[in-house]
Amino acid sequence: MRKRRKFYGGVVNHVYQRTTSGNNLFYGYEDFLTFFTIVSVSARSSQVKIIAMTLMYNHFHSLIVTESMCQLSDFMNHACSWFARESNRFTGKSGQLLKKNFGSAPKWNDKDVRTAVNYVGNNPVEKKICTRPEQYRWNFLQYAVVPNPFSEPLVLRHASKRMKRAVKEVVSMSRLNLPLKFNMIRRLFKGLNDIEIEQLVDFIITEYNFIDYEAAISYYGSYSKMIEAMNSNTGSEYDIRQEWDPDSDLTYRNMVEYVQKAMPDMPVSRVSSLPDDEKQKLARAFAHMSATPRQIARFLHLPVPPKSQINNALRKPPAAKGEQEYPLNP
Repeated sequence: MRKRRKFYGGVVNHVYQRTTSGNNLFYGYEDFLTFFTIVSVSARSSQVKIIAMTLMYNHFHSLIVTESMCQLSDFMNHACSWFARESNRFTGKSGQLLKKNFGSAPKWNDKDVRTAVNYVGNNPVEKKICTRPEQYRWNFLQYAVVPNPFSEPLVLRHASKRMKRAVKEVVSMSRLNLPLKFNMIRRLFKGLNDIEIEQLVDFIITEYNFIDYEAAISYYGSYSKMIEAMNSNTGSEYDIRQEWDPDSDLTYRNMVEYVQKAMPDMPVSRVSSLPDDEKQKLARAFAHMSATPRQIARFLHLPVPPKSQINNALRKPPAAKGEQEYPLNP
């Protein structure tokens, strides 16, 4: 018999959600920002309080306060199904993207909340993407104290016409409480240089930011003490059943960068919709980059082969006449 989910209104709940089969959910800016702005719009509409959130490549964590389980479920179902529809439309796929049920666990006291905040913030450190939690953009920690933590200051009067138009459109959509979707984000970023891209990403996050930093910081006394605590104690989570993968998620970032160079005109998330022969060429290139078979399968949305077949599946066969492989250093 399935154990009934615990819930208590007004208490911080650690909410955890991942994709079906553990496949990748986020690849490039389009995915992260579409999800973030959809959650922002949904949080405002649902009047839920989110005090922390971290987006990883195939799952995300958040600390949410609602008055009822119904309110929490409605918010999660609305935001996640909305993103899944937009993602499927953008990549040309269909079917279920996220698991039907999300995990949640109430945190009873200040110590439990601090442990959960540490755990959520330190996810990218645990997955070896960075060495300190504040170095990761998608746990949004640095946005508590500065609007542009990963870019140069944006001075609109000195900005290009393209950048000014993009900023104006982002502000307009935010004021209307509408999310930025995949194709719109690609259009906004088109023609911007690398410096402007980083500026616009920071601007979008700051403009749509829904995280109640004051609530999170209140458990520590100050932002600096919160960051110090995270760097001293990674936190733990025993109340949510989740799969632990010991491999570094830095490999996913490397695969994203590889695809961006090898296929510059294609959004990286569309690798999941490539024909099988294209996926196999990428899989062989990724194997040379020390990606594990499990990581390759999740990145390309392929079934993970049995261990006995892994080496054969990824071993490079003689190239067919006229076949072009993706270079290892595109």
